[in-house]
Amino acid sequence: MSRLDHPAQATPQLLFQPRFDGRSGMLVGAKLYLARPGSPDKMVIQHADPDDLQPLQAACRLVSGWNATHRQRIVLTIGAKLEVLCAPAFSHTLNSVLLESRLEPDCLALNIITEHGEVTDTAAAALSHLKACGVRFTISAASQANALLAWAGRLPVDCIEVPAELVQDVSTDPEGVAVVRALVSRAHRMNLSVSAKGIHSAQVASVMQACGCDYLQGPLLGQPLTPEDFEHGMIHDMRLDSSLLRGPTAERTLLLVDDEENILSSLRRLLRRDGYTILTATSGQLGLEALATHRVDVIVSDQRMPGMTGVEFLHKAKDMYPDTVRLVLSGYTDLQSVTDAINEGAIYKFLTKPWDDAMLRANIEEAFRRKALSDDNQRLAAGLQHANRELERINERLTNVLADQERRLGMDEAALNLTQEALAVMPLPVLGVDPGGMIAFANRAAEKLFAEQAPLLGLGAEEVLPETLLPLVRASTGQADLHCGSRLFRVEAHPLGSPLANRGCLLTFSHSTPP
Repeated sequence: MSRLDHPAQATPQLLFQPRFDGRSGMLVGAKLYLARPGSPDKMVIQHADPDDLQPLQAACRLVSGWNATHRQRIVLTIGAKLEVLCAPAFSHTLNSVLLESRLEPDCLALNIITEHGEVTDTAAAALSHLKACGVRFTISAASQANALLAWAGRLPVDCIEVPAELVQDVSTDPEGVAVVRALVSRAHRMNLSVSAKGIHSAQVASVMQACGCDYLQGPLLGQPLTPEDFEHGMIHDMRLDSSLLRGPTAERTLLLVDDEENILSSLRRLLRRDGYTILTATSGQLGLEALATHRVDVIVSDQRMPGMTGVEFLHKAKDMYPDTVRLVLSGYTDLQSVTDAINEGAIYKFLTKPWDDAMLRANIEEAFRRKALSDDNQRLAAGLQHANRELERINERLTNVLADQERRLGMDEAALNLTQEALAVMPLPVLGVDPGGMIAFANRAAEKLFAEQAPLLGLGAEEVLPETLLPLVRASTGQADLHCGSRLFRVEAHPLGSPLANRGCLLTFSHSTPP
């Protein structure tokens, strides 16, 4: 929990809510909040906004320092109204903040907040310009309009935020689970990551992770923390409890659902020898609750049960946890409903009571093999998808680096051309001599001064300069006087390059007054 040490302070206090990787459970990000004075003994916690520049600068400096000190990569997320992001001066402000804080641009995620889900072409262009700076964008899928903006490609978003409120009650809301799963699937097909926010219970956390959400955040997983508490968590490897993750496990878990206790007891005795972790439930409702709190591989359910038939239960189980392998074991044969469930994919097999022990064990073992093969395929697909997203991010960063280098080279080339033009039109003679003693540069005044030898480029210094100046060329330093008719020049040699990498010298001729 965060320690709000000075509740009466006038300035807002920075708070960071942890965000965790949904696959590994590692700490990967922080959502920025501000705590402002409310009533005498309470603080009001609210979203931060980049329109308030001072908290943004302070947060970026903190995260940049944490990343450098602890060799981690925490991504700072801050809510941002669309009109603020599209303000003409915001791009300059953002670049200044990133430069001053030394925060890597892709470690800052701006969560776009829209009023009506509408974005003009001008606003979209402004966001694309910001995206070129390397920052990341997220948008909430709480409203259909926002989701459509992301799906249509109107916004250069990297991540979709899915509110946990879409799943009000895990055990009674399979439709909400199906909506979340559809959002996640579509986002991943578009190479977008998905962050689940507002997680308030272990059941919801388990469901969101099982649906494929890449990141998890909410009061159950971590309240907004003070900077000191957040860094303390980084030092001590703060991460999700493994019980909240439904990742691969060596255990093979079987859920038996039947309203008759004697049937459940008989099945437990028969199947215990096969080494399964066996869970039981006496109704479809209790079966859904068991699925929400445990990772289940195979489900065996009776058909005739009070309150919810086996087919209805397995339909909901399929919507919530499609990776499970589902079987019906029943003496009641409503062939039409069972056939429809099999055709719709809700049921893998229908087995009858009374059962043959050997046959039942063989069918359940086959179901576990099927589940193991499916898990392997999903792990490979998830790993490939994760690797592809990482590769895209690396390519994006490389593209930005190359574009920056190209811009710098262009600026250097322009500066070089300007320098050459300036030297060329200088009224005083200037000569550039390479390490081998060859004249590599001569401005117009130098060509005029040594008109008898012109053009000078490519000639040796000894062919052009009098003997009194050659020591300057060899030493690449020093000064001497040169008489040219009635004019007296002070000639100075300036070394080019470094002592370890001699690049010749530059000779400058300035008018001097005779003593």
